[in-house]
Amino acid sequence: MDTMRITENNLAKCSSLSSLVTRRWRTKTFPARIRTWRPSPAGNRILTVKSVSSEPKALVTDSEQEAFSSVASNIKHHSEFTPLFSPDKFELPKAFFATAQSVRDALIVNWNATYECYNRVNPKQAYYLSMEFLQGRALSNAVGNLCLTGAYADALKSLGFDLESVAGQEPDPALGNGGLGRLASCFLDSMATLNYPAWGYGLRYKYGLFKQIITKDGQEEVAEDWLELSNPWEIVRNDVSYPVKFYGKVVFGSDGKKRWIGGEDVLAVAYDVPIPGYRTKTTINLRLWSTKAPSGDFDLSSYNSGKHTEAAEALFNAEKICYVLYPGDESEEGKALRLKQQYTLCSASLQDIVARFETRSGGSVNWEEFPEKVAVQMNDTHPTLCIPELMRILMDLKGLSWEDAWKITQRTVAYTNHTVLPEALEKWSLELMEKLLPRHVEIIEKIDEELVGIIVSEYGTADPDLLEEKLKAMRILENVELPSAFADVIVKPKDTPVTAEKNVEESEDSKEDAKTVVKKEEEEEETAGVKAEVIPEPAKMVRMANLAVVGGHAVNGVAEIHSEIVKTDVFNDFVKLWPDKFQNKTNGVTPRRWIRFCNPYLSDIITNWIGTEDWVLNTEKLAELRKFADDEDLQSEWRAAKKKNKLKVVSLIKERTGYTVNPDAMFDIQIKRIHEYKRQLLNILGIVYRYKKMKERSASEREKAFVPRVCIFGGKAFATYVQAKRIVKFITDVGSTINHDPEIGDLLKVIFVPDYNVSVAELLIPASELSQHISTAGMEASGTSNMKFSMNGCILIGTLDGANVEIREEVGEENFFLFGAKADEIADLRKERAEGKFVPDPSFEEVKQFVRSGVFGSNNYDELIGSLEGNEGFGRADYFLVGKDFPSYVECQEKVDEAYRDQKRWTRMSILNTAGSSKFSSDRTIHEYAKDIWNIKQVELP
Repeated sequence: MDTMRITENNLAKCSSLSSLVTRRWRTKTFPARIRTWRPSPAGNRILTVKSVSSEPKALVTDSEQEAFSSVASNIKHHSEFTPLFSPDKFELPKAFFATAQSVRDALIVNWNATYECYNRVNPKQAYYLSMEFLQGRALSNAVGNLCLTGAYADALKSLGFDLESVAGQEPDPALGNGGLGRLASCFLDSMATLNYPAWGYGLRYKYGLFKQIITKDGQEEVAEDWLELSNPWEIVRNDVSYPVKFYGKVVFGSDGKKRWIGGEDVLAVAYDVPIPGYRTKTTINLRLWSTKAPSGDFDLSSYNSGKHTEAAEALFNAEKICYVLYPGDESEEGKALRLKQQYTLCSASLQDIVARFETRSGGSVNWEEFPEKVAVQMNDTHPTLCIPELMRILMDLKGLSWEDAWKITQRTVAYTNHTVLPEALEKWSLELMEKLLPRHVEIIEKIDEELVGIIVSEYGTADPDLLEEKLKAMRILENVELPSAFADVIVKPKDTPVTAEKNVEESEDSKEDAKTVVKKEEEEEETAGVKAEVIPEPAKMVRMANLAVVGGHAVNGVAEIHSEIVKTDVFNDFVKLWPDKFQNKTNGVTPRRWIRFCNPYLSDIITNWIGTEDWVLNTEKLAELRKFADDEDLQSEWRAAKKKNKLKVVSLIKERTGYTVNPDAMFDIQIKRIHEYKRQLLNILGIVYRYKKMKERSASEREKAFVPRVCIFGGKAFATYVQAKRIVKFITDVGSTINHDPEIGDLLKVIFVPDYNVSVAELLIPASELSQHISTAGMEASGTSNMKFSMNGCILIGTLDGANVEIREEVGEENFFLFGAKADEIADLRKERAEGKFVPDPSFEEVKQFVRSGVFGSNNYDELIGSLEGNEGFGRADYFLVGKDFPSYVECQEKVDEAYRDQKRWTRMSILNTAGSSKFSSDRTIHEYAKDIWNIKQVELP
């Protein structure tokens, strides 16, 4: 199909509400999917939303008041006829569900039209597989994308509610944790907005990661409750389910082909969530899988005999797969559950994709065309089992040869790398995988064998040490013997024997020396009463990142510096084999959710000064703000908008923590997953140092020396990540001390906002003035929150890491506070530390001593502070270089204070951050994926 890009010509402006809403269904527009609806009883009319790209304003005849009435009537209809609450009350929770169901009516029209169009046109479609989709609340985003915010605001007002309060009733979907899931959700928004045929696939976690509670003991975790009242956006597809198998054995069938039989079977059931594009009819799908066992697996006999737990064991084993995101994997049971989750996502999604391909192919299926119709993107290594699973389906179920199946798989699948941290490059126990997925291990072994052949062919056998090194680095199977076909490929020359004539006396002396050493060792062992320690064999592992690289046609990093590290370090050996496979796709965020909807004050200012709202779709237009950066009127409006957003956060902080903060203080924010490499510890130690220096001054000196700050933290530490939880505890202890110090007052506050999520971010980011992105250089793949902050006019302090590098280039070096070591210096700095040559700055020693003085309470911080000391050992030696960067960080924070005192300068920096953020729209990123990796074309609905 020919491509058509969204332009101003085919996007009607949403200025007229009645161009979007009518009081009857126009079923003739979608004859293949929409039923003919009979008129509803008076006062209970059904709402229809017309496509803004297909409904000319000239055809509008209904008045805006009729539109408001129609929306209100539809909300009332759902409160009465789609009830989830008692009929005698109409309060906020009920109003939210009725409103969401009303909006869903509108979405379903375009959703069904999108389905029908893709089935009819049969374009190549992209499928984005991710263990996380951190969506955020859907109501405000949906009405915004449909250009119905005003209609719903007025309709709810007529019913006695306001839209913001109703939207606030929606719980955040607990389907993700951090940047990985938020990126995936931004991508879905851009795919729909840009009219790309694409779907998302994930898992429907019943209890999410966890709900974070902050107590006097630090972080505590309880189950998320986001599904307790149901999810009004999802539609269960009872006719779409697939079997997913675990354990069992592999046998040969009567046709000579291998079959995977026996074991444990669960059923993956589809739950679909509509993803609307902005100002377009296109509404794509996020399909989430939930697992269950058939009712027949409930052992009624055992139940009636009193063995209640045993009777429901099969049901529980199936359902628990989708209970929790990232279940603890310290135990073997936890590891098995995580692997089950990953395989469930891959198997159910690929079965669904294959079934769709067969349906759209009609009577004759040509499997060679599969890569011409399907693109599968693996978001990190979690979905890597897609590779052996697609091979299994094609060979065992569809009858293809190994050669054909492998070509199809490699042309279909692509991999996005999100980390350079060794522990995050997933490895699975080969023993566990053999038990859980025996057929897949056979396929992986065959892929590994073919890879060994490629490596041997590339490097030859002349240098056995080099060949051994490359095989060790590149093989998919780690610590596993070479395949039998290559068992003798590494032959090292034997040592040259010593001739009898050479130094006979020296040889005899050596023998005597050796006898002495052996005798001494034996005496030591007898004295100790112990035997020599036997070193265990290293565990046999499956390296998922290597499998992802080998099995796909493209590998991309997510920021320029990260992609270079991927090529020069993480996968350098593979780059030498397949240089064309590797590319960069710098991340982006959707400007709809992350500025247009979450920051309406600033959005209106941008639109007024640029003269158009087109920047929401074409962020390049934000650059026009540069010419107004020094305009006093713009600066005044800019500061007023920031103040309004800060007042919202003042209320949030009071509600969540009980603390009262000054809205005139600088809002300094770090919100992200708690991890040592993200260096929340550096931030809080900097605050401690600031506090100490304040206490050393008189009141008048403090006022002159320091700018008032509210330092805000947010983020979750994984339940089993002990050091991260220590950091959370330390932050809250510091805050408790400083916030109750009457000498300091409003000059410094430290706030930890509990249970950080998307909705909290949508309040904090618009209010931010300084944001901290201070990871150890070379360790953050990209980051996306840095892009959101910059887009909202926040100034960043950070290292040259991830997307910080590109943000600094775009907004201007003078509008970014830079500190710290560079990525190419890190290895040498760690080596220097290991050799005992590092000399800490006196300020760093001073702040550690201050922490240990007991000023922040009776808690023992030795384990936390001890991680910053010593030169070697696990959990020691300051691996993340907090001490090295500390003096540079403190000096940079002094520059921040200096700049903030000059509000004209600061506001100019803020405006230029927004003006320079256009590159970081996820629309740009998705265009690049579509063109360079997926090879898909835009499809506009008729």
